[in-house]
Amino acid sequence: MGTPRNSGIDFAKIAVEMRAITARWYNAEVQIIDPNLEDQLWNVETNSYSGNPETVLWSGKARIQPLGDGSTPNMLVTESGISAIRVQVPYDPSLPLIRKGLQVKVTDGGQDAVLETLQFVVRSAINSSYGWNRTIECDVDVRSVSNG
Repeated sequence: MGTPRNSGIDFAKIAVEMRAITARWYNAEVQIIDPNLEDQLWNVETNSYSGNPETVLWSGKARIQPLGDGSTPNMLVTESGISAIRVQVPYDPSLPLIRKGLQVKVTDGGQDAVLETLQFVVRSAINSSYGWNRTIECDVDVRSVSNG
């Protein structure tokens, strides 16, 4: 349903109000990271990467919500153990484009410390025209522990 131009709805005022309301639900701390994998070189002898380290693009409060099974077929084989996760962070106009392949690292899992041991890989970042918060869709391999 459309909103008439002369409806008198002040979307900017509503967004400011809703940002404060949604922020009350953020009980975790996260970092949005560019892993800079293109700039790293694999050293076979040391079994490690060298080069530019990961870059923290943003850090702060967040809400983390499981979405269920995020498995997708890969060469006709389903990758079991991949779960879909939604990460919501406050609206921040200085936050750069959150693109596929970036990572979300949980530094404080709120009431679930297990979240701190997983690696979240950004699938997409969905932003609303209302701008109450930023919604980031991620995949997480629940079979492996990466941050621990």
